[in-house]
Amino acid sequence: MYVLWVEQYKNTVEASTFVKTTGIFKNHILPSIGNYKIEKVNVQTCQKHVNEWFNKLKKYRTVKSYASKVFDYAVTLGVIIDNPMKRVTMPKNFDIPNEDENINYYTKEQLIHFLKCFEKENNYKSYALFRLLAFSGMRKGEALALQWNDINFKEQEIRINKALARGENNQLYIKATKTKKSIRTIKMDKVTLDILEVWKKSRSKII
Repeated sequence: MYVLWVEQYKNTVEASTFVKTTGIFKNHILPSIGNYKIEKVNVQTCQKHVNEWFNKLKKYRTVKSYASKVFDYAVTLGVIIDNPMKRVTMPKNFDIPNEDENINYYTKEQLIHFLKCFEKENNYKSYALFRLLAFSGMRKGEALALQWNDINFKEQEIRINKALARGENNQLYIKATKTKKSIRTIKMDKVTLDILEVWKKSRSKII
């Protein structure tokens, strides 16, 4: 049933989303329930594997949600009359998070030190990229998709309307930003723009 579902699903989402989804199935869902005949799967079986995902994965809810899509498709085709995944009891994590585990960012002093170290390296492209990411707040995929006509050096602005994504067979491609709200023009500081302009002298585009 997964094979039938994934063929039609492929035509409804972007390539990057499709790759992400098939990865979730390959790594988590198919190893757990891929060998079952879908008409033989009941709530108890689903509950067992949802509990296993809960104990192993932070994003167990996402895994369960994708698995449920296949059962929904089977209902649509008339193979089964009910989606057992929708009737499981979702486990909850009541552990108090360790504050140290959530520290995944640089302090201002650490960021300045990091950029100074990069500036001394013989890789001006990477230095320009990390400076841009640090001082713009844009996503990595958005920065890598920029072209020079997106940067207005005179007005000190950058227009963001696309992103770099990874599709099938690990191929990179340019896609539109996810939502209209993601399309935006941001103001940039002169130092960052000067760094980009130096890089521009030796390259026709950022990526």
